[in-house]
Amino acid sequence: MFYLKAGVGIEIRGEDLLISCLKRNFTGGVFTKYVRIAGYRQREPEQVRHEIDGFFKGEKVSRDNIVLGIPRKDVILRYLDLPREVEDNLKQVMAYQVQSFEPTEEEKLYYDFALIKNAKADKKLQVLVVMIRKSSLDAHLQVLNQLGVRPSMVTAGSVALANMLLGALDGGKDKTFLLADLKHDGMELVVLRGGALVYGRESARPGECSAKQLLLNEIEIAVGKVRLDPEETIEGIILAGEESETALEELGEEMPGCELMGSRLRFQMSPQNRSQLKEAITSLGLAYAGIARGLSMKLNLLPSDQRLRQKRWAYIPTIILGLCLAFILAGFGFRQMIQQKVLIGKLDQEIKALDASTNRVRKLRIEMVDIEKRVSSVGEVLNKRDQNLEILRALTGLLPSDTYLTLFRNQDCTITMQGQSPPASSSDLISKIEQSPLLKDVITTTATFKNMQTGKDVFTLSSKCEK
Repeated sequence: MFYLKAGVGIEIRGEDLLISCLKRNFTGGVFTKYVRIAGYRQREPEQVRHEIDGFFKGEKVSRDNIVLGIPRKDVILRYLDLPREVEDNLKQVMAYQVQSFEPTEEEKLYYDFALIKNAKADKKLQVLVVMIRKSSLDAHLQVLNQLGVRPSMVTAGSVALANMLLGALDGGKDKTFLLADLKHDGMELVVLRGGALVYGRESARPGECSAKQLLLNEIEIAVGKVRLDPEETIEGIILAGEESETALEELGEEMPGCELMGSRLRFQMSPQNRSQLKEAITSLGLAYAGIARGLSMKLNLLPSDQRLRQKRWAYIPTIILGLCLAFILAGFGFRQMIQQKVLIGKLDQEIKALDASTNRVRKLRIEMVDIEKRVSSVGEVLNKRDQNLEILRALTGLLPSDTYLTLFRNQDCTITMQGQSPPASSSDLISKIEQSPLLKDVITTTATFKNMQTGKDVFTLSSKCEK
């Protein structure tokens, strides 16, 4: 399968390293691999390095896009309200603000920040600042460098989870969500409002406290801290981490708005990776930060001088590949049109070659139609003639011997007869004629009168043909 980009997320969770690989193709993301390297600090570095090398070789991905997730206990979150006038010089103002948080001159802080709310109508800027002690981050990076890992981005695991959830929401970024990362020994709860992280707190889990009770306690504290507006509601409670399924079972129907983080994701993955999703979810969120376009909160604690930067020539293979794909897609798009033009040209040539034959066929068809008309008209004449002869033959047998016809006309099967008959015979002429199976509806059309020369009655009759 062809992939456009790959990201590797590495989470430091206790004494273990949790590593996930997420690749992007044309249809979306594919969660391809997850591994947990236990006790990486206590083991021989060469052993751990060998396992990490095997992961990258097996996935055939480079180490240029590694996102490291720092434990929550090492990260400091602060929320600042600043005058809007400082917006144009915000970067410098934040540098001064962070200096005020540093405990000593020697103990420096690495930091990054993101605007939480920046509507033009607001008089203040709300800023989220994420910080870590320089000594803490340097210690993590030193150990990882020995293992062959040099991240391009360092952030908090909860920030990566929040970004992945916000990326999976369909039109719900302006709503309020609670996101809980439930571990074996505790949990971290964050509140997402308006597409930003507005509250975060990590708490340990007492020995006898259930996952359900710990979650309910933290939700109560979070709701009190955030201060929801009167019309504001919590859209949903999203559970992640190793204890997420246990907490969901314990809650049952008590909190119907709860759901697992995995149900929100639309990544492709194998059944094996899906079964490991609750454990790998934070490292998967870190990998997502490496391949996603336009993260809601892009927070990188790695100092700018230590960040990996690709040189311009490194983009040349990608550009060439993109152009090749564009040409291929354009070829597929024009293929049907070109084929149609070629086919139409061939058909035109064949039609032109058949023009002489088709013209002869057209002439023969015209002549045939003309002949059919002539035959039809002749047939009609013959039919009428045969019919008249048959009717006259029938009348000869029906009429009395002293009665004769002086006129016989057949016009569209309407028969007009005129003749002379003795007075004794003229009265029953209609009944005699109607005995013929060829005639019907016999009527007298004019008054009968006497011919003074012959002494016979002159009659005029009309009838219809049966055929």
